[in-house]
Formats: sequence, structure tokens, C-alpha cells
Amino acid sequence: MKNKYSFVTILFVLFVLVSATYASASMFKQGKSFGVANFTDIIFVNDDNTMGPWDGTIDYPFQNISDGVYNAKSKDIIYVLNGTYYEQVIIDKSLYLSGQDKEGVVIDAAYNDHSMIIESSNVKIERFTIKNSGGYKENSGIFIKQDGCEISNCILYRHRVGVYVLNADNTNINNCTFHTTGKAVVFEESTNSEINSCEFAYNGIGLLYQVCSNIKFISSYAHENTIPILFNFSSDIKIADSAICDNNDNGGGVFVYHSNNVNVNNCNVLHSGAGFKIVDSTDMIFTNCNTEYITHFTFWINENSKNINISSCNIKNNFRYGIHIEDSCLTVTNSNLYDNQIESVLARNSCVSAKNNWWGSRLGLLFGKGTRFVDLIDLRTGRVKYFPWSFNPFENAGADWVVEDIFDKTVISGYGDDPIKLEGNDTDLDGVPDWWEEKYGYDKTVWEDHINLDPDGDALNNFEECYTDSYGSNPFEKDVFLEFDWTESKKQGATNRPPNEYIEEMKQRFAEHDINLHVDRGNLGGGGEIPYITNFSFDELADLYWDYFIDNNLNNPRKNIFHYGIICDTGPGNGFMFNGWAHLNAFCISAEVLFENHPNFDRGFLITHGSMHELGHTFGLIADDFEGIDNYACAYPKYKEFWQYIGYKSLMSYHYTYQVFDYSDGRNGKNDFDDWGNLDFSFFKNTHLEWPKT
Repeated sequence: MKNKYSFVTILFVLFVLVSATYASASMFKQGKSFGVANFTDIIFVNDDNTMGPWDGTIDYPFQNISDGVYNAKSKDIIYVLNGTYYEQVIIDKSLYLSGQDKEGVVIDAAYNDHSMIIESSNVKIERFTIKNSGGYKENSGIFIKQDGCEISNCILYRHRVGVYVLNADNTNINNCTFHTTGKAVVFEESTNSEINSCEFAYNGIGLLYQVCSNIKFISSYAHENTIPILFNFSSDIKIADSAICDNNDNGGGVFVYHSNNVNVNNCNVLHSGAGFKIVDSTDMIFTNCNTEYITHFTFWINENSKNINISSCNIKNNFRYGIHIEDSCLTVTNSNLYDNQIESVLARNSCVSAKNNWWGSRLGLLFGKGTRFVDLIDLRTGRVKYFPWSFNPFENAGADWVVEDIFDKTVISGYGDDPIKLEGNDTDLDGVPDWWEEKYGYDKTVWEDHINLDPDGDALNNFEECYTDSYGSNPFEKDVFLEFDWTESKKQGATNRPPNEYIEEMKQRFAEHDINLHVDRGNLGGGGEIPYITNFSFDELADLYWDYFIDNNLNNPRKNIFHYGIICDTGPGNGFMFNGWAHLNAFCISAEVLFENHPNFDRGFLITHGSMHELGHTFGLIADDFEGIDNYACAYPKYKEFWQYIGYKSLMSYHYTYQVFDYSDGRNGKNDFDDWGNLDFSFFKNTHLEWPKT
């Protein structure tokens, strides 16, 4: 046992002694970042010491972290040797907990409510992997209740919430990786927080701030999240030197609601559904940022947002809109705005000062790509002042660094689940019961690698095919499973339940391409009406996913088998794909909003057409695959794209969403696209977003 840690322990003790010589003890009292000099004795923990004795010394370490905490006094160091610790750790005194190695020291909460609960101020946690807390709303990997806490060099994954900070100030999180969580970090009613040099990947929401102030997000990287950062009723926010890239095609970006005093500087915001969504917010400054390859709205500004200033930024090469502003006011200057495929600036009911910008041409915006004359004369344009413009591009605009030079992307497949436990005799001990192997021609006496067998290529392995056998799946025929939940509609005589006649038509479309679509509206182990909720937020949408789709169970196999749709009266958007956890397997439809926008159509017709459109996104049919997908210009004859992609007769086109009930097969001539041939059956469980595509 001693050999396991003797060398690293000597190094650690030397580090403590050297640090004690130079560090300032006042840092602890001030509640700022602190060093080991502020601490006194070292208590050792090693899970290999199963026989005792246990006194916390180097020779007789405690076996459990909780025992080390219980026997420590305030300002002690607890040094934890590599191993897996199945426990919940409650920290009720000011301590410094240090792991030997962040990949080697694992705290597995075994699905208890929290992995760690911090009930004392000035706690420092460093070098741990923390996983498997509970799946209920108030559960988390680390629950911070007190001020002045620091988390450094940790990995947190498989949590509904990674870190939950409630009414606690001066929280610092540094050099941590968060992935595979419903919400990576949640701050509520807290001030003076800093996120520095962290990675947020494959989360429903990366960072959520509710009623917070004095916020810093520095030198961090967020990718493959539905929403990387969401601010709500918060203020005094600084975002700097960070990359927000490759997030949800239907979401993504930085969302700012009802907030003020926001400063964003030297950031790369690339290839997400939105760059910045700003709603009812004021006093925002954006400087030296690159916003490129955004698939829908780069700056999406709404609802009386004002005093917003953009300068020295690159807003270019975006797939749809540069700046889309409604009922708000904006100043943009000394920036490069061009090569945005629909418009660089589209203003409705808004005041925009867009003077002294480079529009891609010395002759100004009318000759620069990304400007539509039809919108310049549109009455909805609002008051936009373009003149004078710059005769040359701004060479020093945008961030002064490249994402790939600074950050390495963590790639995650699946959810880290154990194999499904299947019932029945299993002669060959390969995990799949004899009856199923006999049914489909496998030898029940020969071990097979069923976890990696997918003979029909539908991204369901044989464990998952067996699990859904009673639902009609077949390992040699492509199967797609879709669960619907819906809320009661408050509109008299209306229902949000997808009607059977349209569901059968949807199933027929898939059957024509040799795909069995199985739709669960309460008949396949899930699905059904859920409690009424309307006008809810993205935050609440993620909670619906956890509460009603996976039933608060991190090991629920349905997330790897079923696509998931929520139908409501009014949700966070008209219709969009999202990941409530790690991968883009879900969508939300606001049926009442669709009906108000299209009153001549039957409500059930709108629900199912919208659902099949969003289902297509969960197969990887997204805007960066083909320009005709999710292109607003395709819906209006005034735009050239309407005519350019008129042959793309797919409900993935906004022109045909409610005209045809099918994906395209690519046989409609020039500028068509083969949706059916490009379905990625694994996208909903192994989502990877990148640009350019490899």
C-alpha cells in the first residue's frame, strides 16, 4: 500500500512546505483564491487501506474521504490517493481537499442526491473526478452553500447538475471539465463568481445564472451544448478570451435575458444556432469578437433591448443572418459585416446606427454580399443609418487568437452507461438472454459482442434491440423509436396530443424507405400527458426532459433508443431540437404558436409536420448539411433562395414544411438533397458538431 503513494506524497509535502513559505495567509481571510499555506495538518486517505488501522497518517490513512473530513479540523489538508470512492462527502469545515490525480481519484456518488455538499466557507477542492449524483431537480455533483469556495482541476460528468451554487458568493471554478450533464454549473442568487480555463461539452445547459451579479467567464471553451451560457435577471457580466463553438444548430450561443451591464471581449463565437440571443437586456458592449458560421441568427436582439454597442468585431460568413433586431436599439461600428447569406443587418421596428463599417465592398452595402435590396426598401426595416461606411476592411477587428491553437476538444460518445440488464437465462454469459438469441438465429452457447453488434445499421445495438423486442424491434430491420409527451391545451376544444391519422402517415413515409417507425404515445412504456406548463424557459424545458422522459434516472436506457418530442401550447420557441442531457435526441413544439401563425391548418397537422421536421434534425439533417435546410429565404419569393431551392421538396425546407409530409429523396433535379440517404441514425446518441465538416 505504501508503494502506491510514497513518491507523490513526498512531492506533495514538499509542495506544501514551499508554498507555505511564499503564500499570503491574508488571502483566506479575504475569501479570495488561496494557497496551501493557509492550511495546517495533512490527513491522508487511501481506499486500499481496507483492513486498518485508520488514523489519517501516511502509514495508516483513512479508507474513506468522509472519515478524513470528520476527523479533520478547520484549515487541514486532506490528501486523497488514487482510487474510486463510493460515497457522499459532506464538508462542514474550511478544508483543502486534494486528489493525487484528477483522472485517478474518482468520487462515485452511486446516484445519491449529491456527490459533495459544501456547508462551510473557504473550501478548496482540487484534482478529482466526480460522477453519478442523483437525477432529481435539486441533485448535483457539488452543492455549494457557503462563500469563498474554489474548485480546480476537476472533471464532473453524469450529473443532472454538475455544480449547484445557491446563495453563495466568491465562488471560483478553474481548469475544470464538465460534460454529460443536464446543466453543468448553476448559480442562483450569488455574486462574485469566476469561471476560468474550463471546458463545457455535451451538456443541456453549460452555465445557468439566475439573479446573479459580478460574473466572470474567462479563457473557457463551450461546445456541443444546447445553450452554452444562459443569463437571467443578472448583471455586471464579463466574458473574455473564450470560445463558444459547435453548439446546437437550433440553439447554441450566449443567451441573455432581462440582464444588464454585459461586456464581451476577444471571443470566438462560431458555428452554433445563435451567436448571442439578447432579450429585454441593456448596456451591453461587444468588442473584438469573431462571429462566423452561425447557422441562424448571429446577433438576435429582441424585446426592447437597448444601449447595445458592437465594435471592432467580425460578423461574417454566417449561414443566415448577421444582425437580426426587433423592437430594440443598437450601435455597430468599426466592424466587418459581409458574406452573411441572408442579411448582414435586418431591423424591424428598431433603431440601428451602423456607420463606419466594412460591407465587403468599397462601394458600400448595396454592393457587398450579405445585403438584400428587398429588405432595404421593406417597411419593416426600421431606422438604420449606414452612411458613411468604411472604404477598407478593419484588419484589427475580431479576436486575436484561433480556437484550435488554444483549446483541445473533448469528444464524448454515449452517456457512459453500463450495459442494459436483460432478464432471462443467458447460457453464454454475453448479456443477452437465450430466448432472444434463439429467436434471431444467434447461438446461445457462443459468446457474442452484442454491445457492439448492429447488423441493420440503425444505431441500436443488440442489447437495445432485445430491450425493445416487445415494442416490435428487429435487429435485422431498421427501427426508429419516438416518444411523445404533451401538455393539456388551455385552448377550448384543442389538444396537443399528436393525432393517430397523421402519426400513421408519418410511419408510412418511413416504411417506404424500409424503416420501422415506432411511436410511443403511452403504448410503448412511456409517453402521455404531462402537467400543464406554458411560456416556460429553456431551463424548465431541460427539467421536463429529466422528469418525464428519463424519469430522473441516469441509467434509463430509453435515452439511447428513443427520440423524444414535447408538445405544448407555448414553449421557449416555435419548434426546435435540443439536448436535455448530452446528445441532440429531443425536440419541442409550441402548438398554439404554430396554429396562430398558420390558422388555416389543422392543429394536429401542424403538430405532426413540425414534429417530423424536428425529428429530421435529430437524424443530423441540419443547416450546415445543405443550404436549403432551415433557410428563411427559401420561404419568401423575394429571395433568390426561394427559386434556387424550389426543387428541394422536403419538410426540412421552410417552403415545404406544411406543404409536403416527407423528406426529399434527392431526385427532384438541380439543388435537391437526398434527406433519406443522409439520415444519420447515430446522431441522436453520438452528436458531433464541427465546421468545416471532416
